[in-house]
Amino acid sequence: MSGKHRVFFAFVPPAPVREQVRSVQQSIGGGGRAVSPDNFHVTLAFIGSQPSTAIPVILEVASRLAFEPCEVVLDTVGSFRRAGVVWLGTDAVPARLAAFQSALAQGLEQAEIPIDRKPWHFHLTLYRRLRKPPAIMHPIAIEWRLQRFSLLESVSVEKGVEYHPLGHWEARH
Repeated sequence: MSGKHRVFFAFVPPAPVREQVRSVQQSIGGGGRAVSPDNFHVTLAFIGSQPSTAIPVILEVASRLAFEPCEVVLDTVGSFRRAGVVWLGTDAVPARLAAFQSALAQGLEQAEIPIDRKPWHFHLTLYRRLRKPPAIMHPIAIEWRLQRFSLLESVSVEKGVEYHPLGHWEARH
């Protein structure tokens, strides 16, 4: 592993959740660029471009944290209008999940790994460059049990990007 690596921590939905999210995505339509179901994720901490020498440090930070499993319900469709992003998320983030995300961010900062410090919002991007917001939708309630988090590398490919796992951490019960 050499050079620069564009990395982030994320939750990647299991296949049954991914299929339900894809169904919601298809019901929205409206143009724009649909995110591939293979790339569905919820970012925990965006780190960005890092030298290869930083990857072991980043992995070590994650290894020291205790992540407890928790449930979220994807029940809210929203948008970041300026960015043309439409997302699926939840307003009911469990307190221990918010605390875990904060601990991860603090651990990275203490290890002198710079991260994006925008306020964290639990969301899964469905579309980019969407020109018009989605119409009012039927109620959504996709249950997702978060049981692991991952360090992913964003790799540019001919058709866009792929996310390659660099590490996974299972929840501690």
